[in-house]
Amino acid sequence: MTGQKRHKKRKNRAVLFIMILLLICLVCAGGIFAKRFYRAYKARRNGTVPGSILATASGTVTVSDPEMEPVSDNEAEIDPEIRKKLEKAEETEIRDEEESGPVKVDLIVFAGQSNMSGWGGDASQAPALTEGAGGEFRSVSDPSKLYTITEPFGFYENTPVMNDVFMKRGTLVTSFINAYYEKTGVPVVAVSASKGGTPSTYWATDAVGEDVKTRYLNAKTWLKENGYEVRNQFLVFLQGENDVIEGISTEQYLADINVFSSKMFYCGIDKFLMIRIGATNTDPDAYSRILDVQTELCRTDPRFVLVSTMFSALSDHMIDTYHYDQEALNAVGTDAGINSAYFAETRLDPSITDYRTGQIFEPVNYEGQ
Repeated sequence: MTGQKRHKKRKNRAVLFIMILLLICLVCAGGIFAKRFYRAYKARRNGTVPGSILATASGTVTVSDPEMEPVSDNEAEIDPEIRKKLEKAEETEIRDEEESGPVKVDLIVFAGQSNMSGWGGDASQAPALTEGAGGEFRSVSDPSKLYTITEPFGFYENTPVMNDVFMKRGTLVTSFINAYYEKTGVPVVAVSASKGGTPSTYWATDAVGEDVKTRYLNAKTWLKENGYEVRNQFLVFLQGENDVIEGISTEQYLADINVFSSKMFYCGIDKFLMIRIGATNTDPDAYSRILDVQTELCRTDPRFVLVSTMFSALSDHMIDTYHYDQEALNAVGTDAGINSAYFAETRLDPSITDYRTGQIFEPVNYEGQ
């Protein structure tokens, strides 16, 4: 009897020992998971991905918020042909007749300065939107419905902080969406958030961050409340010319992009899809230092995806020193749309031609790493 008790006692001790070991393993695993989760959260919020060029970015130099501009509603200022074209934009619905349940869409914010706004474009030369490819959500002028995407895209989306004063003439957005939809089969809901003549210090301000965030969240909320399922949430960014024009340092540019992108990631944007700027029509190397930084940022930071460098090859398609014509905008929009679609479908950064160097751009970090 005594032997049985001893055996039972040893058995209980062994079971207790194993349970303690399991508990220790669970605590350690939980600690590792929590540490990784915190690092991911911190990187998403503060822009500290190891190896990223942004890991060296310091805080921004203090910048004043942009001056508030009046939002003009004077119809006399609008080109009659543009007004006529925009009046044809109707309410639209994105529906899949073959599928029941919520319709999947990709929500994409188009942000940047004058070449994103299309100051050099011509709406009459932009392509027609492919049927079913998407719609525009007008977060500012009418956040109650989807509109047919019509060029110039985002024409009425002006606020006191972000006001292009009717300078939009024709953008790359329709070309982008057509190419993206052809490759993914997923409609795009597009949101305008661009303003010409803006350096990185403008985008780093609280006022602009809140403006873009509000545009994005208005669209996201409306889509969820109206039966749509948001698959991806991207921000396409085309900006940087004014940093050279205004003599803003590379260090300041990086710090500003860090501040602006961190705000967008924190509120829900998945990725920045970067369209790299090009050149002036008089100097192919005018923007070299910003081009280098944009390329390295997308190469080293998995949250930034380089989707087009084609502007570097299109200096013959400019209407003045800084602005590309509609033919160039259509070409770059198509190129960026195809490469963005590749990322959306594979979660891998595209290997693309760098039109400035003639080399193939290969990123360091892929989504799965």
